[in-house]
Amino acid sequence: MDKQAISIDYYPEGDMLSVTFGTIGRKGRGFELNENIYIRIDPETRDPLGLTLLSYSKLIKMKKLSLSFWNELSEEMQHILFSILKRYPVNMFLNVKKDVIDIQPVSSFPNTPLQELIAA
Repeated sequence: MDKQAISIDYYPEGDMLSVTFGTIGRKGRGFELNENIYIRIDPETRDPLGLTLLSYSKLIKMKKLSLSFWNELSEEMQHILFSILKRYPVNMFLNVKKDVIDIQPVSSFPNTPLQELIAA
């Protein structure tokens, strides 16, 4: 995926972070990585379309989250998703090692007022 627009929306009422890669509204297939982290991909091109992180303010304080639903995926899908998770732009938000995820705080992105929203 080329460097395209990345849209970041934080919804404080649900403590949810929604990240869209490229054009908003593209259709894709979603996968649950654990109870709080979801990824949407284009199954044809294998491009990431978006991430959803529930309980975001709690996730960024945690270390080494497990990919608890990983073993429910086929070996082929694990390989495809692992490849997507390790490359740009997903790797700006998630640091994945085998079956463990670290969340990259969005506050590290310039011009993002997200930390102010979370603190409110």
